[in-house]
Amino acid sequence: MENKSKKNWLTTLMLCWFLGFLGVHRLYAGKLGSGFLMAYGTVCACLIMFINIYLGLAAFTLVGAAVVNDFSLICMKRFQDCYGKDIALDRLG
Repeated sequence: MENKSKKNWLTTLMLCWFLGFLGVHRLYAGKLGSGFLMAYGTVCACLIMFINIYLGLAAFTLVGAAVVNDFSLICMKRFQDCYGKDIALDRLG
């Protein structure tokens, strides 16, 4: 039984780097609930920012912490898809 996902590691890393606040890397990994929650949190943070800049920045900090956590897990090859399989580089040679 191999615990390696069919998802591409570099694709996951790039999606997290460029679109992490929208949760696209989580959607790619099949984690639909948390992916949409990150997108919802980002949209809410933008809307809150119009009302109160400090609360908006606090909301962005919460979403940003999740993105940094995911990015570090992806870099360490410990990020998992929705089936619990690791998204890691192929073992070459």
